[in-house]
Amino acid sequence: MDYRLRFRLDVKKNIYQSKKEAGAEPYYQIGALVSINGRKEVNYYTGYKAQKGAWFGSVVEARKSDGNRTFGIHKGCLAKKGSRLVQYSDANRALDLISATILTLSAKHSDLSKEELVGALDEALGKNIKATVKNEEKRGEDNMFWQLAELYCKDRTVSEGRLKSRVNAMNHLRRFEQYMGQEITFECCNANLLTRFNVFLDNDSGEYDSTPNPRNRARKKNHNTVSKIMACVKQFFRWSRKQYGVTDYGNIMDYSVPTPRYGDPVTLTQEEKRQLWNTKFENEELEFTRDLFYFQCSVGCRVSDFFGLKYENLIDEEDGSTSIYYCPRKTQDVTAVNCRIPLSPNALAIVNKYREQGATSKTPLFRFPKHKQIYNSRIKKMFREAGLNRKVTVYNSYNQMQIKPLYEVAISKFARSCFVDVLVGKGVSDSVISTMSGHTAGSKAFHRYHNSRKVEQQNRAVAMLD
Repeated sequence: MDYRLRFRLDVKKNIYQSKKEAGAEPYYQIGALVSINGRKEVNYYTGYKAQKGAWFGSVVEARKSDGNRTFGIHKGCLAKKGSRLVQYSDANRALDLISATILTLSAKHSDLSKEELVGALDEALGKNIKATVKNEEKRGEDNMFWQLAELYCKDRTVSEGRLKSRVNAMNHLRRFEQYMGQEITFECCNANLLTRFNVFLDNDSGEYDSTPNPRNRARKKNHNTVSKIMACVKQFFRWSRKQYGVTDYGNIMDYSVPTPRYGDPVTLTQEEKRQLWNTKFENEELEFTRDLFYFQCSVGCRVSDFFGLKYENLIDEEDGSTSIYYCPRKTQDVTAVNCRIPLSPNALAIVNKYREQGATSKTPLFRFPKHKQIYNSRIKKMFREAGLNRKVTVYNSYNQMQIKPLYEVAISKFARSCFVDVLVGKGVSDSVISTMSGHTAGSKAFHRYHNSRKVEQQNRAVAMLD
């Protein structure tokens, strides 16, 4: 089948706008014009809208930041899906999916009717899923509950980390369905079912699982893991109602998700950080690990962002200083928080020590370990070699308290908590620290990265007793 595909913004002179949007630049429908065998033309509405300034339909109109795209929405702009604002990447992926679907159809068919083409594109994009499912048996993969669950795990409006959490939660729900021996549908979902699922997670050891390899079976889950899974599943029902108007389930909102528990954070003090810096390592591998870890302590980024740093993230400022600029991966799809961290003299010395001759902007800033597990194991060896054996209190997966030397629990996250803890202890405001650490405003996790102020206040309080 021969075809031609062109995307366009359907700009109209007169377009309806609500009173709330009056005066603002309107959003226009994005359409796909498909010509089949030179004699049949289909105008397909993609389900997305964009503003004039956000849309480009040729290489000339594309920006450098748009990559190799010849059509779509400019990077950093917003689009609309129905009445909901979405990120540019969400709309661009839908356009790419339309292109790929038509290409696949052209290889399989010599001709297509308009109804067949529209039906195939609707199915690929997940449009009108509720109406489709009503005409089919609600069994297996045709069950509307699991069809929406699959879309929930592919929703690109959230970060990659959240998508993994959704996939994990739905996999556990599948295992619960297997355990019950009864198919889960929206009609049978209520607070009682979620309570039973909660109990199942608390006691799940995978004994009933038919997976041949015991290593691939479920393991005992701690309280916070169960809390995270249950919160994700409960949010799925709110998402289904908001996105697809599903209201067939029962009193789900009467179920209360278990509150997660967190002990005091284990942080590296500034004195221990300096002790690490002044230690002479005979092993070159440990010396390199020390430099990597110290640099991470100086920028405070997550290990995934740290391993992604390149020379393009290194910016020379007008005042002669050097700073690191990056966008945290955990939040870039949602908030696009930009972090700027001026480098300290020691951090800049580390950069210059390992600077590569002839490096391009895309060259990694350091020769990072292949996996973060390797990085963590080397950090433990480095802490032990440096004599960092302070006793700390930690909790295992069963919420039991244990006292261990610092080097046994040392991981890359210590660098991020050290960065936040030292700055908080020096009186720097949380709002300034968050612009460097990448925490969003009002982050509930921010307090779990520091405890220096609490320790200082405890010491002062005890001194008042005598």
